[in-house]
Amino acid sequence: MGETTGDQPAGGIRASDAERDATVERLSRAAGDGRLTLEEFSQRMEQATAARTRAELGRLVADLPAEPAAAGAVAVPATAPATWHVSPVGGLRVSGPWRMTRHVIVASIVGGTRLDLSEAQLAAPEVALTTVSLVGGTRIMVPPGIRVEVSGFSLVGGTRLEGGPDPGPGAPTVYIRAFSLVGGVWIERSGSRGGRGPREDWRAERRDWRAERRAERRSRRGRPGYSFGQARELVATRWA
Repeated sequence: MGETTGDQPAGGIRASDAERDATVERLSRAAGDGRLTLEEFSQRMEQATAARTRAELGRLVADLPAEPAAAGAVAVPATAPATWHVSPVGGLRVSGPWRMTRHVIVASIVGGTRLDLSEAQLAAPEVALTTVSLVGGTRIMVPPGIRVEVSGFSLVGGTRLEGGPDPGPGAPTVYIRAFSLVGGVWIERSGSRGGRGPREDWRAERRDWRAERRAERRSRRGRPGYSFGQARELVATRWA
């Protein structure tokens, strides 16, 4: 038997499943309010589900304000305007700390799109992300613990969603609508690359860069478009 101090066990009072679930819900609301990045939410959620005592749960929410009463909650208007990011040539890359409004629209004509949501802050528990890429494809990195619902269309390259456990109801949700003509759509969860190291990541990024530069040079030469043979070559290079 463990030692006790007064009426308290030395290791602290054991947490129940209901208390763990309540902590995860509180973390989820904090992420939806923009107080936690998606990566911070993911890390704390994992710690909350593995916590053994109330003290461990308390430390995970110690830097969060007390939750307001339901009557005092202020909702973000559903009619909030969308935030646009447009790149005609050269592609678009977004990473690091950035704010995701309720609806983000990303358009890239030649060069593709790379979005890392790990350090993104959500303006609401549910946000929509629309990406449009004509040549170059779209790659989106999502941390674990975030619900993702995908729709859209890809003519050449297909759509690929890396597997991951469903975090269940109440988790922050990103609704992704991805449209790509040549290059495909790849939505990947952090840590799901099968042990691929930094060197392999660098090589993959360099292959992407070379493919994008070829596409950019072709567009500058005034070529009328891409044949299906050129499209297949570009896709094979990008997703090798």
